[in-house]
Amino acid sequence: MMDQRVSGMIGVVGGIVDIVAGFAFLQQPMGPQPMMRLAFTSWIGYFLLVLGVIVLASGLYVLTVRMMNRSSFGWLMIVYGVIMLVLGFGMIGQMFSMMEGSWLSGSVMLIVGVAMLYSGYDMTRM
Repeated sequence: MMDQRVSGMIGVVGGIVDIVAGFAFLQQPMGPQPMMRLAFTSWIGYFLLVLGVIVLASGLYVLTVRMMNRSSFGWLMIVYGVIMLVLGFGMIGQMFSMMEGSWLSGSVMLIVGVAMLYSGYDMTRM
């Protein structure tokens, strides 16, 4: 069984990765790209920022407060993990090719996403 502090740290790392990736998306230079691509890039950037703040706050909450219902947070970690896996595969698959170094961000998101899935699964078994 995974320790609560490890689960909290995975949430903190996941939140930081999402926030950094969101800022990277929003810092893209405005070039001669179609308007739909620019809007999609902005939407993904803001989504990652919001998701990052939520995941970071959840991880900090787990680290600072003894949770009474670990099962509900476990399901939340599973949802976060799935979202990070989808975004990670999209970055590696060049779905977001306008982002430089997207393979690195995507790889980190995949690793943290898998860790979140494992942590969430472990929490829901209790």
